[in-house]
Amino acid sequence: MTDKAIVSIRELSKYFGRVAALNEVSFDIKAGEIFALLGPSGCGKSTLLRILSGFETPSSGELLLDGKDLIPLKPNKRPINMVFQSYAVFPHMSVEENVAYGLKVEGIAKAEIKTRVAQSLKQVHLDEFGARKPHQLSGGQRQRVALARVLVKKPRLLLLDEPLSALDAKLRDAMRLELVKLQEAVGITFVIVTHDQSEAMAIADRIAVLNEGRLRQVATPSQLYQRPVDAFVADFVGTIHSFAVVSSTQQGKDFVVGTQELGNITVPAAAVAHGIYQLDELVGNSVVAVRPEHINVTATQPANSEVTLLGKLGDIAFQGQHSVVEIMLDNRPSLTAIASNADAQALHESGHGSTVWAHWDTANMLLLPNDASDAGAVE
Repeated sequence: MTDKAIVSIRELSKYFGRVAALNEVSFDIKAGEIFALLGPSGCGKSTLLRILSGFETPSSGELLLDGKDLIPLKPNKRPINMVFQSYAVFPHMSVEENVAYGLKVEGIAKAEIKTRVAQSLKQVHLDEFGARKPHQLSGGQRQRVALARVLVKKPRLLLLDEPLSALDAKLRDAMRLELVKLQEAVGITFVIVTHDQSEAMAIADRIAVLNEGRLRQVATPSQLYQRPVDAFVADFVGTIHSFAVVSSTQQGKDFVVGTQELGNITVPAAAVAHGIYQLDELVGNSVVAVRPEHINVTATQPANSEVTLLGKLGDIAFQGQHSVVEIMLDNRPSLTAIASNADAQALHESGHGSTVWAHWDTANMLLLPNDASDAGAVE
């Protein structure tokens, strides 16, 4: 991956009637990276993918590939290929025939087609399956056929629409790793559309989070998780517990915020999101938040924790290497905490409904605006 942009999207909008599927979206996609478009259903990610592929025309804005205007070009004239969610392999053709189809349509010489098909099948580890028909393959193998069919055309940009959604959980995990290795081997820029946060976090070099047609943040997976720009992004890329800010003052660079559940909390400057830009705008427009892995749960009251909540022990869910512990509260929805299995077992022995304390340090909290997009904090 380089810092050079292969795709530049500038104030791109798409309206269907009065509904804005995309609203002035702007960002760059770097050459050689795996870039994910992430968001809930209806957020605009599929519309953006269709605009990139040429199947939709934007209402306004710019779309550049290698600095050249892409919008006037028809889909078959763009150096871009797409792998659809259904794979769309031809059932009556062999694997080799499927992969060769696009090259035949372009009128490529037979000798070159044979060489490129063999190379493409080798890249996806299907070089021994060329004579088989799609019904003789597993779901993961059919997906690789779809990948080989687009890779053989050597596109500048490869678009993947929910590429793993049709696979079972175990195969999906394996294919994530294969996609990453394949992209590293071929060096083509991948753009992946998904609503699966774990998929995007595992595969992508960078992620664009969209909601209701607006771009909320573009960042690496770790940046999204550790430094989300607002409450929506924080909640969408992982579990987080938020508390509405009802009062605010400032002490030097730190913020002192009040919440109904936690009282007054001093939030260190390092935990304040970039989207926080005016002290007087915090009340009613922001939250303090903590992730479950930072919450401790004990059957006795802690002596030194900076934030403490009294609750009742709820369900304990074994997750393999750790357990998820529920803390039931009187005045708000339950909290969850990540605990070692040994600690979870000790809590379990206390009994469901027993008194417990949830506690954590303010250094592990975030002060987030509800929506940072109006402040320009999306990068």
